[in-house]
Amino acid sequence: MNLTWQFQAAVEGGPSVTINQPNLPISGYDVVTVTVPGSTSSFPVLVQPSSGSGDVILMVITADKYDTPLSFTVDAIATSHVLDGPHVLLGGGAVSLLNSAASPQKLIFKNTGTNDIEIQILAGRKA
Repeated sequence: MNLTWQFQAAVEGGPSVTINQPNLPISGYDVVTVTVPGSTSSFPVLVQPSSGSGDVILMVITADKYDTPLSFTVDAIATSHVLDGPHVLLGGGAVSLLNSAASPQKLIFKNTGTNDIEIQILAGRKA
């Protein structure tokens, strides 16, 4: 199966960019939708089963709101990533920014706000 995608950004009064190539052949995907409770310091979310380095070539992480401090770590790596907007990673090189040794399997979320936040994660594996 193929993943088709498009990214578009426009700066008011400035340039605009539209990118939609290349299509990515994928062998499968996983979608996870969960609610991260407010005032939570460690909320693990299993995102996909593959552990081989470079197996995941798509990772999209979104939330229903971005005004509350929400961050995550990946697997056993201590680096924290703030989810202050959608994270869209296309290609094995981009996904390896989360974990260069293996495909990301578990994201551990920290929600320092008092409100619950619904997150959705889409992971696609290379064909």
